[in-house]
Amino acid sequence: MKFRLLSLTALGLLTACQSQPPVDPALGKLTQAHLGLMRQQADELAGELRQLDETSRAYCAGEQPLATVQQQWRDAFAAWTAHQGQSGGPLDAAGLSYAFQLWPDKKDTTGRQLARQLNQPGPLKGASITLGAVEHLLYEDLSQTQRCTLLPRVNEQLVQNGERLQMAWYNPSDYEQQLEQMAIQGGDSVLLVQILGQLAHRFDRIEKKLDLPLNTVDHPRPLFAEAWRSEQSLHFVRTSLQSLEREYQDGGIRAYLQQKHDTTLITELDEAFADTLNHLPEGDSLTHWLRGDNYAALLRFKLSFDRLGSKLKLRLPDALGISLGFNATDGD
Repeated sequence: MKFRLLSLTALGLLTACQSQPPVDPALGKLTQAHLGLMRQQADELAGELRQLDETSRAYCAGEQPLATVQQQWRDAFAAWTAHQGQSGGPLDAAGLSYAFQLWPDKKDTTGRQLARQLNQPGPLKGASITLGAVEHLLYEDLSQTQRCTLLPRVNEQLVQNGERLQMAWYNPSDYEQQLEQMAIQGGDSVLLVQILGQLAHRFDRIEKKLDLPLNTVDHPRPLFAEAWRSEQSLHFVRTSLQSLEREYQDGGIRAYLQQKHDTTLITELDEAFADTLNHLPEGDSLTHWLRGDNYAALLRFKLSFDRLGSKLKLRLPDALGISLGFNATDGD
């Protein structure tokens, strides 16, 4: 990522003296709205992680009940869902892609690492310093002493990583400069591919959250859900969808369409988001909806969700005259 950024910068310097077409003002507004929202979300995550650290320390000092810490973890994880699926930005550049979550955790790596830490304390690493590790400590059948052996250390590292991500978003010489060079060298299409590609990539992450536990009606896989220990998996599907809608609405894309006078597509997207959220089953637990006849409600939700994906990944790029290829949405 750093090599790519340096290459873009060098190319920009070599071509600065050449005549370049003016950047579309509407595209400039889109870029600033995109950066503004991403920075705001980084602020929110960093703030929630600091609050989680403070609340956990109060719990360990006997000043707060466990339920208060669990609620703060829920808030911190909800803030993290706004960053899930980001690709080619500060999360990758700062090496933080797996600093907040290891998922899917098919072999319960988190649980095994934490069990070893409780029995043989040593340096924390990998899955033992993620939000999933905090979930394990707060929701497994552990004593306060056991929880507090690790909680302060795990949260301290999470706070540091949250602040690193925050600084990476605010550093104008990194991602912001990359976007500027894209606009100079490639014009509208390159920059739109970058921003819409992230939106599509985040949709793919939510789809994976649903598809892995959904599997088939005869063989659902509840333990493949994102937060099965706390029974909050469906809640975080909801917060993910809400943050995706926020990125579309407040991240500049909707305003860009308005400036292009594409009211038809705006209506289609607004209705697709509303329909998807309207058909998301109630409650916090995904496991509940994987049982028996409840499974049909998830399938009905998936129909609306797939229609939303078609609007975001096909209809929207096509209307703006761009194509989101494999590289725009592959991987996690």
